[in-house]
Amino acid sequence: MTPRVDIPAWRPPWPVDIKERFVRVSASALRGDERWECPEQVALKARPGIYAQSPDNVRVAWPPYRSFPLGLVRQAAYAVLAKGYDPEAALADARAAQSYGDTVVSDETMPVAREGLTGYLIALERLRDDGVLSADSVVREFFAVDEAESESVRVEWAAWGLLHVDRVSGEREYHILTWDNAGQRNRPEPYLAVYARVAADAVMHHDDQRPRERREPSPHQPPPATRVRVREIGVLDATEQLLIDVEPDALREAFPELVTPALPVLAGGVFNPGGRCADCAARNTCPALPRLPGVFGVAGSSSWVRALAPADLTAARVCTWQVHLQRELSLPRARQETTAAMERGSLLHTWLEHAHGRFVPCSSEDLPVPGDGVGEVADRLGWTPEQYAALRPYLVAHLQGCPLSGDDITEVRPERSLTAWDTDADVIISTRADLVLDTSAGRVVRETKSLGDAPDEATTAELLERYPQVAVTLCMLADGLDPITGAVAAEPAPSVVQLELLWPAGQAVRTFDSADADTVLIARALVADAVDTIIYTEPTPNVGRWCAWCPVARWCTARQGTDAVDDVVIEVSVEDDVPGAPSRVSLLAYAEEISGVEDDLPF
Repeated sequence: MTPRVDIPAWRPPWPVDIKERFVRVSASALRGDERWECPEQVALKARPGIYAQSPDNVRVAWPPYRSFPLGLVRQAAYAVLAKGYDPEAALADARAAQSYGDTVVSDETMPVAREGLTGYLIALERLRDDGVLSADSVVREFFAVDEAESESVRVEWAAWGLLHVDRVSGEREYHILTWDNAGQRNRPEPYLAVYARVAADAVMHHDDQRPRERREPSPHQPPPATRVRVREIGVLDATEQLLIDVEPDALREAFPELVTPALPVLAGGVFNPGGRCADCAARNTCPALPRLPGVFGVAGSSSWVRALAPADLTAARVCTWQVHLQRELSLPRARQETTAAMERGSLLHTWLEHAHGRFVPCSSEDLPVPGDGVGEVADRLGWTPEQYAALRPYLVAHLQGCPLSGDDITEVRPERSLTAWDTDADVIISTRADLVLDTSAGRVVRETKSLGDAPDEATTAELLERYPQVAVTLCMLADGLDPITGAVAAEPAPSVVQLELLWPAGQAVRTFDSADADTVLIARALVADAVDTIIYTEPTPNVGRWCAWCPVARWCTARQGTDAVDDVVIEVSVEDDVPGAPSRVSLLAYAEEISGVEDDLPF
């Protein structure tokens, strides 16, 4: 018998309708993505029988496309393994099941789903050939349950993937599905423990049960488990990695200790506005999502609520089809080979985040001469002497104007998320500032970028176009967003955005004042132009040599053999006579954004 786990209580911060009281703890809720998750949203999702109320006058519009292609792979694989479907029939059935009303699975999604299904079946056949999975194993829909005692609420433990149950030996293997490179992602203990718990105490339920109702057991249940494994499968490259191999009783005994540290998220209590607000059922009544009508200068409303990032604005100036494939359809992105520039940018930002997190100015004592050590911060981050030697010139340049050097700083917030919902355009844009300060003169938001060499002189418009996160932040601050609290003030507080450019021999800091009407107008025009392109124009492929950098070019049927690029951070020149060629500034921004794309997908 598994020891009971105490689920923390949750008090909804919005008006709700309660249809049924039970808690469904999904493994995905315990990933520990503190930077990206919103505990209030997680707490609501964990209680499917509780519905957040919305104002009667709220417009509800859904995207025209289903945007979960990995779900299509999983659904098709289930049809093949549990129902005996032919793969093509399984894909067609999965597509039909996910298409309803005006929401459909697009044609562009199907080659991805087909390739993913093929890769999964190849990996599965290899596991069977190696004797890891028996031919007697079956796949069904399973969950685990802690039955309610007295006034307690029943708890359902749930995981997403495919559970194989051996009908003879009792061995069970849960497959976590990801796109590629199985075993390379961080899978926290609580997350994996839920997968193992569902495998150990699997209760089969009906395929056709409604997702927001308590799951009821099927009349037929599998024999007791004798062994539990959790394995990650990369469906596009047929890679696999064993993550857990444990006896059921040992797992049950350890389960409370493994999951309890991650359970406080189920109590909510903290808001974290961001791009996920676009899909949140409580968005229209949430008090924490900053509403700034007209902030991005767009006239008219999007067809449905959009979540965008500054990188999307850059991509839209080069190819709207990329935004469609990547943002609207959520097709998997290619993992870029790590370049020196990519590693430099990542290491530099990590060092500055930790150094500024000490709330003291960066100093020469942090940066000993190579050979005499790597310094306190770099040592804490585990840098090698070679990494430190390569980054030290940039950090020395930073010392010339470390923003914490002032004596009037009252608050320091490294890596601060800033989000605004333009309710006029129905667009949510979220960006992550490298540093936010509160000073006697007002708020300061700083963005830091590293360059290979000293930058050319650039106009305000060129800088704001190349670094759209600066333009977006400036618009938010000008319309009253407080970067410290995340709330909207009736009167905008004095605030500036600083762009720090670092290269081996120097530093430059450009300051943009949110009270400067001319600068804000330039920023708003640039943001509005890109957002307009995304939400009001039909996405169209724009084929060119920039396709070599595109992270979703693999899925673009319009691409025609562009030359490969070894290093995405290169000097960009543009031929004036090339039709549809983006500007040099747009391509510089595009190359930089692609080199820094966050590729640690949660699946």
